[in-house]
Amino acid sequence: MTEDPHDSVAAGASRASSPGSEQWARLKRILEHKILPSLTIPTQSVLQPSETWDAEDDASDTLVALAVQGREDQARREIREMAEGGLSFERLQLGLLARAAQKIGVLWEHDSLSFVEATLAVGTLQRLMHFVSLDLHREPVFGMTPKSICLFPEPGARHIFGVSMAARFFQHAGWQVDFLPDPSESAIRRVLSTRHIDAIGISINQADAVPVCAEIVTRLVRDSLNPSIVTIGGGSALSRRPELIDKLPVDAVLAAVEFAPRQAAAMIDARREEG
Repeated sequence: MTEDPHDSVAAGASRASSPGSEQWARLKRILEHKILPSLTIPTQSVLQPSETWDAEDDASDTLVALAVQGREDQARREIREMAEGGLSFERLQLGLLARAAQKIGVLWEHDSLSFVEATLAVGTLQRLMHFVSLDLHREPVFGMTPKSICLFPEPGARHIFGVSMAARFFQHAGWQVDFLPDPSESAIRRVLSTRHIDAIGISINQADAVPVCAEIVTRLVRDSLNPSIVTIGGGSALSRRPELIDKLPVDAVLAAVEFAPRQAAAMIDARREEG
């Protein structure tokens, strides 16, 4: 490939405002099929997002260019201006950062970015995600009895942006969150066997990991200090192949990351009433 991938991303960003571009239209069609699977599971039993994030689409193109070029300081300034202009936590996270991450994935799939470039760019977006949560929209102080959740990806997962964002949404909603980005099963068990945790959430992006994850979830529930722990699944593998959901021993697969804390809380409350 002779084209500079940095120039390719910047050009892609500029083409966002050109609705007649066939190449951009093609990328848009790809994104429409990829944006929901990476963050939600389209099932009939859950709420779908209340808003679309089209308003931040151009800004996410700019953010892609900045992330690929390593211009993190400028990206922080841009995001701060958006937050000061009234852009909500949800729109910054989903409309801007998540969309930028998905576009980077598409550019890598189309060989416009190398694996290293894509990995570094997504790493920048993860730091920006923390910046939004910790600096711009601080999580609320825990109440007297905050609900708690332990979140983790499948063993050996390389893609944890989605579950990282889920952790931020739970924290933003006032939950006590244990997020283990690269855990061993024993590390998760230590959390669950030494403290009362209300829920666990596992994110699965590789379909062939489902059998192993099913065994892990079964053992974790068995060893949990909370005999009524709620189990939640998510991740792109379950979106691409919904039939795998039946093979995973979870209470629910939640859609719409912005609604996940509310839905999980309702499940925990219902479980407590049953007990």
